[in-house]
Amino acid sequence: MHWILQSSLFNDREWNQLTAVLNRFDIPYSVHKVIPFVGELIPEAKPASERVICFGSYSMRHSARKFGWTPGVYDLEPYDFLVQREHWGKEMLNSDSVVVPFKDVKIRKPMFLRPANDGKVFAGKIYEPDEFHKWQFNVVAMNYDYGNSLTNDTLIQVSEPKQIYAEYRFWIVEGKIVTWSLYKRGSKVIYSSDVDGHVLKYAESIPVDWLPKALVLDVCETDQGMKIMEINTINSAGFYAADILKLVMALEDI
Repeated sequence: MHWILQSSLFNDREWNQLTAVLNRFDIPYSVHKVIPFVGELIPEAKPASERVICFGSYSMRHSARKFGWTPGVYDLEPYDFLVQREHWGKEMLNSDSVVVPFKDVKIRKPMFLRPANDGKVFAGKIYEPDEFHKWQFNVVAMNYDYGNSLTNDTLIQVSEPKQIYAEYRFWIVEGKIVTWSLYKRGSKVIYSSDVDGHVLKYAESIPVDWLPKALVLDVCETDQGMKIMEINTINSAGFYAADILKLVMALEDI
C-alpha cells in the first residue's frame, strides 16, 4: 500500500521504527501536514499505489473518504460506547456509565468523563465538579472555542472512578492480536512489550468480529478483575512498545 503519514505526530522512536520498516520493504509512503478537523493534507497526496492507508490524526478520515482510499482509515465512528456496551456489557470497565449531552452533565463529586465516541474531542479523565462546570459554562454559555470540535450536544460518558492497576493495548488485525504493549502501571507511564499470559488470554477472549478489520483494544487490570477500557482507531493510536514490523506486515497482508 501507499502509506500517508502525518508529520510531527509520532515521537522520534515511533517515527524512526515505522519509516525504517517501510524503507526496508520498499513500501511507498509520503509525509504531510494535516489541517485540524477537516483533515486536508499539505502537500496534496499523490499515492503510488491503488491501496492507501493513513496514519496520523483522526481527521485524516475526511481525506480518505474524499479520495475514496482503501482501506484509508479503519473508522470506529459508528461503534460508540453505547454500541460497545450492547456487545460487551459488564465486561466494560465503565459499563455503569450514564450517557448525556455535554450541556446536561451535572456532577457533585469527582467523576470520570470521556466522549462516548472515538472523536477525541477531549481526553477522558476524572474531573472535579468545580473544574468541569467552569469548563462547561465556558463552552455552553460563553461559546468559548477550545479548538476541539466539542459542542453542547456532544455525547459524554459519566461514571464513577474505578481502581485500575495496569493498562494494556492490543493491536488487532482481521480478528487476531498482532502485537501488544503495557502502557501504564498505576499512575506511572511504562511502555513494555512484556505482558503476562493471563492478560493476553483475556484480550484474545474478547469478540471483535462485529468491528472493522483493524482496531486497537485497551484492557486493564482492576480490583474487579480484567476489564475492557475502550477501543481506538488503529490509524490514530500511538505505538507504545508495539512491534511495528509485525503491525505493518499484518496490515499489508490484508
